[in-house]
Amino acid sequence: MKSKWLEHTGMLCFMMLFTMFSMSTNASAADDENTTTENIKNNTINYDFCGEFGWIDDAHCYLNYGVDTTASRLNNWFKREGDDQNSEATTRGRVRFGWEPRSGDLSEFDFRFRIRVKLPALEERVELFFSDEEDDLNQQAVKAARNDELGNRDQTVLALQFKKDEKDKMSYRVGFGRGSQIYTRARYTDNIKLGANTNMRYFAESNFYSTDGLGFEANAELGHVFNENSAYEISNSFRFRDRTNDWIWRHEFQYLYVTDDETSYLFTAAIDGLSKPRYQKEQMLVSVRYKRRFLREWLFIEIEPFILWLREEEFRSSPGIAVRAEIHFQT
Repeated sequence: MKSKWLEHTGMLCFMMLFTMFSMSTNASAADDENTTTENIKNNTINYDFCGEFGWIDDAHCYLNYGVDTTASRLNNWFKREGDDQNSEATTRGRVRFGWEPRSGDLSEFDFRFRIRVKLPALEERVELFFSDEEDDLNQQAVKAARNDELGNRDQTVLALQFKKDEKDKMSYRVGFGRGSQIYTRARYTDNIKLGANTNMRYFAESNFYSTDGLGFEANAELGHVFNENSAYEISNSFRFRDRTNDWIWRHEFQYLYVTDDETSYLFTAAIDGLSKPRYQKEQMLVSVRYKRRFLREWLFIEIEPFILWLREEEFRSSPGIAVRAEIHFQT
């Protein structure tokens, strides 16, 4: 109970700090309407309409404004004399809130976020990456399936990612992650077309964390598109950490069915495990996620019934359901 309280308290504090930081640029504009109108403008986007609609649209507008203005300030720091002064930073991201009750635990709440910022002042070679998940890969949507033993709980990342050019297959990252550890990594990513509708994406990386030490990771995903409505993907990943001196592995199958532009269904079956004391599974998950655009272009709802089996619970079946709201933004 204490660890969950600390986790929720820490996340709440983080949300407050992030909101204060991203919105600090317009806090002083609240003194009078003219100042607000003058400040809620960007070289590429006009935010004058913020505050003129309902609370849902206003909240989304101010979220976009706060993130966009912060990104623009970062980009301006790197601009040099003679650069294109009209090139502005671009941001995209999502924020997700969820309640994920399951048998034995009805109080599982989840909050996730992900923000990417491209900085034209650095010739599109550098991205600012800010998220609570280590990467798009190897992340369980269901919070209860993010096992501490598998290193999936505390993954908050603040990092800069570098590439020689935008299409380069090698990328380098330096920043903070896995509980505020300083880390750096080098990753090679490639995509192989195996057929008209079949594709394989893979990457290999080496990394170093100030506490975990040296690490390696390899991942391969095989995807096939049946038609415009359905596709499947099989992925396998292996991660090594010097601190624990073992391999963390994961095998996953996903099938996606899209009914229209508004609705999709995703079936997932995944198994995760460790290499010590022997090659053994630590958890299994089966779920079906229903996702639909709701009321706005940027608002989605998700309903995901699932069954989870954990080694720490002697692999007893634990059914549950996740209900989430996801907000997308892009500038």
